[in-house]
Amino acid sequence: MRIAKLSATLVGLLLLGASTGLAAQTTVNLMHDKGGNPDYRPFYEALGVETQKAVGVGITQTPNPSTDVFMSTVRAALPTKQAPELFTWWSTYRMKDLIDQGLAADLTDLWDKHKKDFSDGIRQAFTFNGKVYGLPYSVEYWGVWYNKSTFKKLGLSEPKTWAEFLKVCDALKAGGVTPMAQSVQGRWPTFIMFEEMVARQDPKLYVDLCAGKAKYTDPRVKTAFTVWADLINKGYFTDPSTDLFSDTPRLFQQGEVGMVPIGSWYYTTLTSNGVADADCGFFVMPPPNAKVGKVAIMEAAPIVVAKNAPGLANAKKVVDYMMGPVGSAVLPKALNQFPPTQTADTSFLPKVKADLAAMLVKDKYQILNRYWEATPTPICETAVDKFAEFILDPSKLDQVLKDLDKVATDYWSTHK
Repeated sequence: MRIAKLSATLVGLLLLGASTGLAAQTTVNLMHDKGGNPDYRPFYEALGVETQKAVGVGITQTPNPSTDVFMSTVRAALPTKQAPELFTWWSTYRMKDLIDQGLAADLTDLWDKHKKDFSDGIRQAFTFNGKVYGLPYSVEYWGVWYNKSTFKKLGLSEPKTWAEFLKVCDALKAGGVTPMAQSVQGRWPTFIMFEEMVARQDPKLYVDLCAGKAKYTDPRVKTAFTVWADLINKGYFTDPSTDLFSDTPRLFQQGEVGMVPIGSWYYTTLTSNGVADADCGFFVMPPPNAKVGKVAIMEAAPIVVAKNAPGLANAKKVVDYMMGPVGSAVLPKALNQFPPTQTADTSFLPKVKADLAAMLVKDKYQILNRYWEATPTPICETAVDKFAEFILDPSKLDQVLKDLDKVATDYWSTHK
């Protein structure tokens, strides 16, 4: 009798839930590494609200505060039925091993459906053997953020040439301001100045180096590292222990650091840490080799669909929405980032970023892929530690280049 009463009560509650809209909501899980600083959880939550309204599928999150922990957690989950339907990742070579192992879902049908919305260049960054995987939720460009108030105080303006850039660094240092932030914390930031120096010494050399068609012991690579070493030896950088997220925004706001070489996405990191929009200026670093011309480095931020995830069909509904002209602007608008599609509204961008987008088109910048994605992951993972060795002791230049060359040579000897 008691069991019957409990059963009747349970049925009643279920019926009440259904009649009042309390039934379980269809969701997919998004695993990401932006659960600390920067913290993207509110933005992904807002995206879930929009996907629920648009396609009837919401988003739950599994955030990680550390990129290294996140990567190992995702890799462990992907071969299993506990794989997250969606997970943030990186493009090109960073995706390749997941695709080779059959862990990423083929989204070619959705890319074909939204073909008119994306440039061919963006599509190619996600294409492997004729199939397309993942989707970019934003595109960003790399350059130098500078504090406008600090520059104004010292009578400085955006440098247009390498000589002007060096004068700015000298003036900042003379004014008691560390010219630039540089960090070995988190490992990956060490590639920032590497790619800036090599790409602006010779863009083709940079591309060839990433693709195994040039050697790290090439004299031109050494020239690029020598320029970098000169900047370090002149005291133009912060202590390498300075963290780009927990330390640098405060130092930037207080006028203790004048410039931060990093992606244009760092705008949100600065403003969310109290830096006024009016103090955020951005320029693309001038090339030490004036013959190079105008070069900018691109970063496409993707979300990948796990092939083994239980909610694969629902995940594709979310992706379909996010690839359209309306859905593709949801995250970029929240993050003040560039939409990946050619048809999305961009009027929401802050002026400093809108001006950057216009400049890249107007001045016909050559766009290169970021080192983190442009070269094979096994090379990059060792290289960032070698770059750290160099940052900590520039006198190790020759040995670092030899070590990098061996890592690259060993890899390319067994891979096409």
